[in-house]
Amino acid sequence: MMRLQTNSPMDKLLDGGFEKDAITNVYALSCINHGKKAVYMDTEGSFSAERFGQLGGTEKDLKNIIFMDVHSWEEQCREMKGIEGMMRDDIGIIVVDSIVSLYRLEMDDKKFGEVNRQLATQYSILSRITRKHKIPVLVTNQIYGTGEQTEITSRTIAKYWSKTMIELKRSDRENMRSAILRKHRSMPEGLKIDFEITKSGLKETGKFGIF
Repeated sequence: MMRLQTNSPMDKLLDGGFEKDAITNVYALSCINHGKKAVYMDTEGSFSAERFGQLGGTEKDLKNIIFMDVHSWEEQCREMKGIEGMMRDDIGIIVVDSIVSLYRLEMDDKKFGEVNRQLATQYSILSRITRKHKIPVLVTNQIYGTGEQTEITSRTIAKYWSKTMIELKRSDRENMRSAILRKHRSMPEGLKIDFEITKSGLKETGKFGIF
């Protein structure tokens, strides 16, 4: 199975990296792809050049990112349809960060069905791209609730379309995170790896396995 290496602890968690013909749903992570261009849709205005550098990105990498800034759900729906027409051989990954931030602003009792259909359509477009062009698609998601009573936004839709789902948890220690595999086609659910965000990238802290 083809995978994109990230040169980070995620490679160990995912047995080599992100699958190239599947949607990976993370709540929430940024991804860097060396060698080819990346399409990066930013729906929150949250892209940080400093954090990009901490994850291993360079100024050269920044030049290889095709940024798409969207500011409304209507614009996101329109731009998502346009991504398919942008595809070419030098694009190696698509990142949507976050796929649900604007979606959540549109949700109410009257729009519930329509907005969910629009989100499912966006996922279907990304699924078609990843299967046709054999490149990974990485989407970040959000959770709602407090304490142990939390759930991923757009739970049913996200789980249906995503072949891989990774939950990220903060630690009590600054810059420490845990990544937990919640869904995968070939890896066991519940697999967990702890890592630290450093100036030189993501560093595994030694804990890996099912706990």
